Amino acid sequence: MKNLLEGTVKGIYDELIAKTSGACTCEICETDVLAYVLNKTRPRYSGGTDTGMALLALDLQKDQTRAQLAVVVLDAIQRIASNPRHPQR
Repeated sequence: MKNLLEGTVKGIYDELIAKTSGACTCEICETDVLAYVLNKTRPRYSGGTDTGMALLALDLQKDQTRAQLAVVVLDAIQRIASNPRHPQR
């Protein structure tokens, strides 16, 4: 069983963090952002069947789904940047 949302969120994070100035890109902040997003969104689990995985993967590639996820990822980046779990650099 796998939450297919993890890979999609990571991809969106990688795209957006490169365009976001002032955000920390360390491993701690990245992990915090990804955890925040995955906790705020509905998981997309697949039981491992090819059909189930294909349908979920297709849904996660829709523009509307990716746009909704991008909003949550940007919010998470801003929240974590304003309150990192490490001293300011």
